[in-house]
Amino acid sequence: MASSGQSGAASAPAVAQRFEAKYLVSELMAQTIRDHIRPFVSPDKHGQDYPVTSIYLDSPDLALYMSSVRGEERRRKLRIRTYGGDSDICFYEVKHRHNQIVRKERAVVRCEYVAELLRGAMPRPEMLTSPDADMKNLYSFFDLQERIAASPRVVVSYMREAFVGKAEEPLRITFDRKLTCLPSAHFDPEGWTASPHWNDGRGFPIVMEVKFSDIYPCWVGDMIQRFDLRRESFAKYVVCVDALRDEGVRVSGAMKGII
Repeated sequence: MASSGQSGAASAPAVAQRFEAKYLVSELMAQTIRDHIRPFVSPDKHGQDYPVTSIYLDSPDLALYMSSVRGEERRRKLRIRTYGGDSDICFYEVKHRHNQIVRKERAVVRCEYVAELLRGAMPRPEMLTSPDADMKNLYSFFDLQERIAASPRVVVSYMREAFVGKAEEPLRITFDRKLTCLPSAHFDPEGWTASPHWNDGRGFPIVMEVKFSDIYPCWVGDMIQRFDLRRESFAKYVVCVDALRDEGVRVSGAMKGII
């Protein structure tokens, strides 16, 4: 894991590149850590507790899922993400991981155009909030989608408590709770809200993530040692696909929901 003695982002490209470390913690431990880090962090600008909902796309044979299961050095995720319950924008993201390094290509798209784009429409400038900045990333999303014939598979939702470092370092610490998932072949936020079929996987753990560029400050290393935190591999998309399959839900091929 990168620490204050390593540099992994000095040659970062124009798109965001970062390191991520995940830890699975209890509610009591999450509260204890939150109290410990309070002098060093501030609440995220989005608020202390907000929903994150993503629909993941994958090929008919779940190639992106399988690359994570196999632990391949280079793997990707393809998702459309929203923050908050009533946002009118969403984020088209290709998330690249090479070992510990994470890089995201992201385009901010107006939600009213998502269904049209998923049906194969060509992007138009009015579909994006910043077309000059984001059109290239949107085409990267479509290139991967077309290459593997990806379509929506699973919706993953959770509540996030987020903090950012008070100093100048680009540091975020998040606690993700109440992870749930739902099979979905369409981008349909209203349908997701009304669905009675959300699956909580019989109680997913709280996922604490430390996200940083280049190095993290010394106090983060001290925190990890103080609480004897052990880095875990926990891909939300993967564990949600597994949980749905355990319940007899189809997530591959021509998705039709519960089988």
